[in-house]
Amino acid sequence: MLPPVVFVLGKGGVGRSTVATALAAGLASRGERVLVAQWAVRDAISPWFDRPPTGYTAAPIAPGLETMNFTTEAALEDYFVQHLGMRVFFRAVIANRHVQRATRAAPGLDELMFLGTMMWLTTMARAERGWSYDHVIVDPPAMGHGASLLAMPQITSRLGLGGLLAVECERVAAMLADPARSAAVVVTTPDELAVEETSEFWPRIARDLGRPPLAAIVNRSVEAVEPLPPDARACAWWPGLAPPADDAARAGLARVYAHLARRAGRAHHIVERIAGGAAIAIDDALLAEDAPTARDVVARATAALQPLWSAP
Repeated sequence: MLPPVVFVLGKGGVGRSTVATALAAGLASRGERVLVAQWAVRDAISPWFDRPPTGYTAAPIAPGLETMNFTTEAALEDYFVQHLGMRVFFRAVIANRHVQRATRAAPGLDELMFLGTMMWLTTMARAERGWSYDHVIVDPPAMGHGASLLAMPQITSRLGLGGLLAVECERVAAMLADPARSAAVVVTTPDELAVEETSEFWPRIARDLGRPPLAAIVNRSVEAVEPLPPDARACAWWPGLAPPADDAARAGLARVYAHLARRAGRAHHIVERIAGGAAIAIDDALLAEDAPTARDVVARATAALQPLWSAP
């Protein structure tokens, strides 16, 4: 079973938002109430469901499924006004532009507020607002920034914070340290840079979280056309294809095979390098469909990710 908070980490462009949405959609299809919490310049997920982009306030995009887009400014207002009931203090102090400039310069404040929001959504939100989410699927920034979130409690604790920030840091640290409350998955593609970054960050994530990610998810996999050994002559089915009569066409087809074989090899490299997590492949939609829509891609990913929520 998945814990209430799941971080979907990965290099930019590998399909983090697709995987986060697919994972959330699969859980929602089981009758659970699920939120995809983004931290992006603009909400990219709502338009996939023919909904306008949303902001900090969560908005429904499908039955049982909502999404929101985090901003530090909105989180600070929500924390002081709604959570602490300090509206006058917020307006007089926190909302002051000079104070805002100083707080934005504070190292780790944005990250701590983001993590605190994830913790609050799965703990105190029910009592304070009547909001109840079975799962919050976190779609953070790209790997370098996203993975650093998991180390934020240790970093901020070294700053000697006091008062409310210290309490918030302790709560976030407790959430991240508890496998019953949080987990991470890592998304990659069988591309060279994505594979290298996943190999680099996997042990770092395991160290900061205190346990390995649940899975490495290989998006845009070529498993649908495997086996693909490096030499096409060793492939079981490739020699049986009718070769084009034209030399240029044959050379082009050979290049296509070599490209796919390299992608297959990198996917196997990831499986060999990860420790303590499962490996899940999501087939490249372009190998099965001429012009897949965003909804088609999410549906394909949802089907592939089923082992994550059906595992005991």
